[in-house]
Amino acid sequence: MKSLLKIFTILPSKQYKMCSAILFAMLVGAILEAVGIGAILPLISIMGNEKILYENYELAENLSLIGITTHTEFIVMLSCGLIVLYLAKNLYIAWESYFQIHFAIKNQIYYSKELLAEYIRKPYLFHINHNTATLIRNVHSGSMVTFSLILIPTLQLITEVMTAFIIWLMLVIVDPFTAIIVAGVLSIIIIGISRFFRRKITNQGIIQNNYTAQYIKWLNQSLGAIKETKILHKEEFFLREFNNAYCHYGKANGKFNFFNQVPRTIIEACVVSGLLVLIIVKLILGNTPMDIVPLLGVLALAAFRLMPSANRIINYANLIKFQMPFFNELYPELYSIRRRVEKKSDGYITPPGKKLPYKDILCVEHVGFHYPDMEDDVLSDVTFNVPKGKFVGIVGPSGAGKTTFVDILLGLLEPTSGKITVDGIDIFSDIRAWQENLAYVPQSIYLIDGTIKENIALGVKSEDISDEQIKTVLRMAELYDYIMSLPEGMNTQVGERGVKLSGGQCQRIGIARALYQQPEVLILDEATSALDNETEKSITETILKLKGTITIVSIAHRVSTLEACDYKVKFQSGRVEII
Repeated sequence: MKSLLKIFTILPSKQYKMCSAILFAMLVGAILEAVGIGAILPLISIMGNEKILYENYELAENLSLIGITTHTEFIVMLSCGLIVLYLAKNLYIAWESYFQIHFAIKNQIYYSKELLAEYIRKPYLFHINHNTATLIRNVHSGSMVTFSLILIPTLQLITEVMTAFIIWLMLVIVDPFTAIIVAGVLSIIIIGISRFFRRKITNQGIIQNNYTAQYIKWLNQSLGAIKETKILHKEEFFLREFNNAYCHYGKANGKFNFFNQVPRTIIEACVVSGLLVLIIVKLILGNTPMDIVPLLGVLALAAFRLMPSANRIINYANLIKFQMPFFNELYPELYSIRRRVEKKSDGYITPPGKKLPYKDILCVEHVGFHYPDMEDDVLSDVTFNVPKGKFVGIVGPSGAGKTTFVDILLGLLEPTSGKITVDGIDIFSDIRAWQENLAYVPQSIYLIDGTIKENIALGVKSEDISDEQIKTVLRMAELYDYIMSLPEGMNTQVGERGVKLSGGQCQRIGIARALYQQPEVLILDEATSALDNETEKSITETILKLKGTITIVSIAHRVSTLEACDYKVKFQSGRVEII
């Protein structure tokens, strides 16, 4: 029961009130269900008593006022009344279902966005330590599972329990002995089935949860590296790994579906057998067949409603158990979203403000850093200055700490000791303001599946993109003539990850993207190392034209790339020297 109600703890107070309104609507629906079944008993009794109008003079007189004078007309009127009652009841139940589903889907959409926001705002270290496939699974399936496969079944489970209870109360009024027998038999069946399958279903839920992330991981990796996969003939490897993960996922779902189907046959056999046994017992106790016909009619109708209700109760409980391992894994993020909503802090990503002024000098002062899962420092007592407008080269062997330092300079990692200041102001006092000065060109440029213009002005709405500024940065990146020679010019599609462009063209688009931001500081992280010598020389010449106008910090292995820099900072075992 505790795990069942856990879903409600992630709802903010406003949504919790909505949930309370849904529960009240469900109670009304349950009462209407019971009334619909209970109303059959008077009709059956009246149908079996042709003298009812002769025996009830006042009833007959009142009915005559509306033109009802015969037993048949009375039955027709009652039947029409029941039709109206059932139509109204079912319309209400349909509205109640819409109310539940609308509530769940609205939250599902909201929490999907908030989950992505939760991950986007996490520190860079979080993303280093978490597999992207798991995060994609959480954003894609997390809110769907939470609201469509846990919350809605929970509400429907509560609805079925309330409906079954109210129908049982109605049976108590009609025949207490029978009602107690029915309640006892159904309770034993439901509890027994739930306990028998509980652990099996939970285990399959754990397997399904684990292998969902696994098969998404292999799917991403097989298609994300399709060129290397085909060249190295590794198709079979990726297919095998994907199939292995998906087989476990599929088998877990298959076993769950089987466990979910078995209870229906058990319940059906028990209920039908129970009705027949009840007839036998009543006859043995001295009741005549005609005496038990009205009761049997109501019981049959109640069984018609309670039998699928008991089956749904078990199915909903099983579905919730099956999805709970995923929900429990995701619970901290979902609860964090609730806390943020309660605090009305919708600004989960701090909007950038004004640039942190950089008029004179950037000082790296005794910076040290170590990753949480490592004992040794990656950087130790790193100290040097970068005057504005200078071109500084970062050199050193692999593993010396160059990229870690650049990540700190970019504001992705915060130093564990020391600080970086700009004109005396610590950049981490307002990291978003410092980042407004920066543009970054990595070794591998990520291009979205859009146009050249959209890739250069990444994240800018189409209507806000300045074509003139695009042309300016294309000229600066020495890409203007080529782009304008294309049939669609700046509106040319680059393809997924820029597959329609050469490596050099992708890098130049990366440079154009950086320059579009009009940065004060351009940071290049092995931006030309993957290119051939001629292309690298051409792009290096393009970058050198920016020297003096903006500050350039460049990591490079090739000496030729840094020949024209003002000075070099050599990283060695986490320490630096100026050369």
